[in-house]
Amino acid sequence: MNPIHRTIRLIAASTTAVALAGSPSIALAQPPLAGGADSGGPLPIAHTETVYTNHAPALAKSLGLRSGVDIKADLDAAGHAVRWRVLTDGATKFAFMQAAEIAYDKTPVVRFEDLTGDGTPELLVYRKTARPAEGTGLSVYNGGDGFKLLFDVTDPAFTIADLAERYELRAAAGGDGVRFTDPASGLSGVIPAAKASGAAVEPVTSYEAGAAAAQGAPGSIVAVQRVSGVSDVDGSRTAIGWLRTSYAYRYGAFVPERQTLTDAQGKTIAAVDLLHSEGPGTDNDDI
Repeated sequence: MNPIHRTIRLIAASTTAVALAGSPSIALAQPPLAGGADSGGPLPIAHTETVYTNHAPALAKSLGLRSGVDIKADLDAAGHAVRWRVLTDGATKFAFMQAAEIAYDKTPVVRFEDLTGDGTPELLVYRKTARPAEGTGLSVYNGGDGFKLLFDVTDPAFTIADLAERYELRAAAGGDGVRFTDPASGLSGVIPAAKASGAAVEPVTSYEAGAAAAQGAPGSIVAVQRVSGVSDVDGSRTAIGWLRTSYAYRYGAFVPERQTLTDAQGKTIAAVDLLHSEGPGTDNDDI
C-alpha cells in the first residue's frame, strides 16, 4: 500500500516543505545539483571561488572521508553567490541554490556539530545576506547519512512584504502594549510597554543550534526573529520583543516544535506547542 503523504510548512520563515509519510519517516527533497543551469535557463555564473576548506584529520575520520570538506561558491558578476557546491575528497557531493530574491555574501559560516545524536557531526552552513536586515539562511545536512538535508531556511525573510502580511501587530485593548498574533500557529500575546505604530517582525537573524546530549539524545535548532519598534529618541529600530521557533529532530528531519514570544528582556509572554496542539498558545490578557 502506498503511504499517504501530507505536507506541513515549517513555521518561522523556513521555505522547506516536509513530507510526512504514513510510516514514521520524513522525506526531504535534496538540494538541486545543476550543471550550470536551472529550470529557468543558464545560471549567471561569472566565476567560482573556494570559500571554505577543512581537511582536519579528525573531521575526515568522523565523516569517513580520506581528506575533508571544501565549499565552492559560484558567483555572479556582482560577486554574490548564485549557488554553493559542497565537495568531499575533492568531488562535488551536492549543490544548493540561493533564494533568487536575496543577495548573499559569498562566504558562509560553516560548523560541524552532532545534532542528531548518532555520533557523526552534521554540516551547518550559515549564509549571511549582503544586507543584514534581510536575515541569515541556515541549511543543515546529515554527515552520517550521505549529507541528507535535515533543515533549511533558504530565504530567512520570505520577502519583507510577506512578513508584514503574516504577523498581526496592533495596539492592545486600552492602548497599553502591542497585541502580537501569528495566525499560522495561533500564537498570540501582548508585548507590554510598546507602541504598535511602526512595530514589525524582522527576518531570522540568528539560530541557536544545540548539540546532541552525551547520551545520544538529539539536539535542537532555534530560529530567532526580532520584533522591533521605532525609538522615540532617534527614530532607530529597537527590540520590543523576540519571536523564537524551536525545531526538534523527529523521524529524520528537524520539524517545528514550539513557538515562543518574549518581551525585549526575554520574559515569556506566550508560547504554543506546535507538535501536540492545534489551538492557540498561552496568552496574557489585554489590559
